Amino acid sequence: MRQSLPDIALRVHVDVPPDLINQVASGMVDVAIMYAPQHRPGLKIHLLTEEKLVLVTTDPEGRFISDYVYTDWGPDFGLHHDMSLPHVAPDLSFDLGPLALSYLLTAGGSGYVRMSAVEPHIAEGRLHLVPEMPQFSYPVYAVHSANSDESVVGPALAGLHSISNNSSR
Repeated sequence: MRQSLPDIALRVHVDVPPDLINQVASGMVDVAIMYAPQHRPGLKIHLLTEEKLVLVTTDPEGRFISDYVYTDWGPDFGLHHDMSLPHVAPDLSFDLGPLALSYLLTAGGSGYVRMSAVEPHIAEGRLHLVPEMPQFSYPVYAVHSANSDESVVGPALAGLHSISNNSSR
């Protein structure tokens, strides 16, 4: 964005999805990137990429160990998780993926995390994929107002799609 539209001011802001949706709907934010956005009239939602949530463990043998850390990846994940693993009860729960990953790396255990976030830790041997466990889709979306200035939003979306396509290779 900075290179292709140098006259546009950028502000990067992290917030919870309901607040981001409200900010997009009110025109305070042009584009928000999020997982599982709330559908509302007047908003356009574009799929950027599909992440995978995978079960990893600190056990060198790749076993699903009893110190299970559950991350709330949203209602879809919760539903699929409970259907696929009805007898798995978490020892600890988080509502922020990076915090859960940090905990796993520090204290050990098993948990579902984004594949893109754990690939370096798998390569280093700090984490291991648990074989034959379900993986879950975790799509990433860009959300903007249907009334957005297309001269700003169009290039932003093109850049986000380009980055998403390059990072998924």
